Amino acid sequence: MNRLDERKENIRYALLISVHTMLTCPSFNFIAYYLLGEHVDNSDVGIIIAVSCLLAVLLQQLVSRLVDAGNINGRKLLLALSMVEIIGGVATTIVDSAAMKSLMFGTLLCVTLVMLPVLNSFSFLYQSRNITVNYGVARGCGSLSYSGISIVLGFLTAALGLNVVPLSYTVLGSILFAILLTMPDLKATKNPRGGSSGGSLRLSKYPEFALMLVGLSMVMFFHNMSMTYFIHVINHVGGDSSHMGMALGIAAFVEIPALFLYTRIKGRTPSKIFLAISGAAFFVKAALFVAADSITMIYCVQLVQCLAYGLMAASRVYYVDEVVGKEHETTGQAYIAATETIGLVLGSVVGGVVMQVSDVVVLLWVGAVAALIGMGCMIMSATGLKNMPRLKNF
Repeated sequence: MNRLDERKENIRYALLISVHTMLTCPSFNFIAYYLLGEHVDNSDVGIIIAVSCLLAVLLQQLVSRLVDAGNINGRKLLLALSMVEIIGGVATTIVDSAAMKSLMFGTLLCVTLVMLPVLNSFSFLYQSRNITVNYGVARGCGSLSYSGISIVLGFLTAALGLNVVPLSYTVLGSILFAILLTMPDLKATKNPRGGSSGGSLRLSKYPEFALMLVGLSMVMFFHNMSMTYFIHVINHVGGDSSHMGMALGIAAFVEIPALFLYTRIKGRTPSKIFLAISGAAFFVKAALFVAADSITMIYCVQLVQCLAYGLMAASRVYYVDEVVGKEHETTGQAYIAATETIGLVLGSVVGGVVMQVSDVVVLLWVGAVAALIGMGCMIMSATGLKNMPRLKNF
């Protein structure tokens, strides 16, 4: 394909990532708002999130292996999942039972998560069509889109009510479906024996990768726990929901430079180095949260998001390609995506227990310890286990 085609595919891929990132907004930011409004108990909301995320992790592994083996066409799979989003959003507004609404919303959350590793792998599967796409720019567009949809949904739910939340799946799912229809097929080469050329991805063969997954899960534990209960953090320093919105906006905004500029900054430097830096930034952020005693300091702490989540979101996708290679691309992306899902489950459950038996100060200390462990694992992985005899047989 010529340069014009490459430009078009970069635009199309950025649109795909942006729409999917917007789909995660009702999935996480508005799930409690919607289900509580439909008279679902707080404890049940936590169970719905946990079960949906755990199911998504299992499905991500299954789907990614089939895509890597060439048994499933990634584009066609996403078209089918988009149809589930479209139909499920409407169906959720029609049913009357709170239990059915919970089941359907949990399904929509699960489907949104299952899409992620396949979408991430597209940035490298494009190479089979001689197209180079910039994932960092695409993910940066996603952050901008996420900020926008958060504001729009906030206004629309206040003006029109709860049903705006599930219907947003229908609207965004329709846009995603339309974009996918225009895309070329991006399918891994099928092995004549029915599997990928290198067999299944075994973590025992990639100890550094396995340790990085542990580290990422721990920093995501801190990140998701602090964000899920962020209003308590804000209240602790004398703020309210308006201050929380501003703090979240600052974090989303400062992520963008790291995402847009990642490929230029990276050069020939291995992505694992940038992941180690992001792990250190997560710990710094966690420690500063413990020390924060004012809204102004919370705003300042959010600036660290550029090197924390922003750098991680860009580097982890390239890291998979560098470590496990093309033959396990989608499976590797599924493992990386699972760290965020595991962090969400652990953060929701542990954070809920901590807030029930103690207070936000203990919550922040738990998050800091988790981030410290995560940073240690990520730095050790990036440094190289071969230089650490005790971890040689990890």
